[in-house]
Amino acid sequence: MSEYSKFEVTRKEQMLYKAVMVNGFFGSGKTMLSPIISSFPSVEIMQYSHTIEHMCELSQLHKIEDDVAESMIRMNCDHLIYWVSMGREVNCRPSDLSSIFKNKPLRYIRRMLSEGDEKIPDLIKQNKPILNLATHALLPASNLLFKALLDKLVFIEIVRHPLYMIIQQQRNFEMFKTSRSFKTKYSIDNKEYVYFTRGWEEVFDNSNSYEKAIYSLKWYYDYLPNIDKRIELIPFEKFVLDPSEYLDNISNLLEVPITKEVKKEMKRQHVPRERLADSPDLEIYRRCGWEPPKYFSEEKELEARRELISQNISSETLKILDDLSENYSNNYQT
Repeated sequence: MSEYSKFEVTRKEQMLYKAVMVNGFFGSGKTMLSPIISSFPSVEIMQYSHTIEHMCELSQLHKIEDDVAESMIRMNCDHLIYWVSMGREVNCRPSDLSSIFKNKPLRYIRRMLSEGDEKIPDLIKQNKPILNLATHALLPASNLLFKALLDKLVFIEIVRHPLYMIIQQQRNFEMFKTSRSFKTKYSIDNKEYVYFTRGWEEVFDNSNSYEKAIYSLKWYYDYLPNIDKRIELIPFEKFVLDPSEYLDNISNLLEVPITKEVKKEMKRQHVPRERLADSPDLEIYRRCGWEPPKYFSEEKELEARRELISQNISSETLKILDDLSENYSNNYQT
């Protein structure tokens, strides 16, 4: 037996009080919901964690031991709550959705000017701040996250109609080829693939970017029927039209009240909405494929999106998309 197999990587002591992860597939509505979560008392500004996502992605590829991944997740959560609690490495870029100027800027400026380091663990114990992470496509790794964080984790999965996500994911496949992509990749015969294509390599090799988007969404949505009962699942459409029940559930899970700040942020996010596509008109949303609604009918909006996509995919892939759409409508919109 190797000397390296005689021990496990661990992190028994943890600074983190609680973490809320707003998770979903690309384009599902995380950047609508995460700022609303941030406006709850004690919840920190929305942050991203590539480290946690990489641990989950490597775990899905069976390229990392569970003890290593769990310890790294625990350590990174402590790292993030420690730094945000003293205003270190917070995002000060005004236009970014995770900028401090989008949420309680004076709180973070005061922290930058206050004492930090050894005083922070006691402040965390006293104030019980809630780490707020927006994560991408981690549903297949949710068990790993719960093993790492136990009852400190509140995991919210936001789902959305497939026809509203395909265009953004289609654009993502162009970005995945560049150095701006920070998703875990692997190689077979000198061909590089994004982690979620494992087992689908031949299909992906013979697909265009629209078809790849549909196959990747099918891979992800196949996990939904067996979703962990500890996960709070929120359909985008139901939330933006009538959010009250979901907000009550989030309030209970986080053990914090719904305040005026929450209602103000909901107004900024255009929630509740008369139409599903009535999103704030932000430049970043347009880059991801959002367009102002063309019709007053949701049915016509979906028909227009399907028509656009159908012109760029095979009949086989269109059948998969139609099945995904039908299953979603039956299970999450009725």
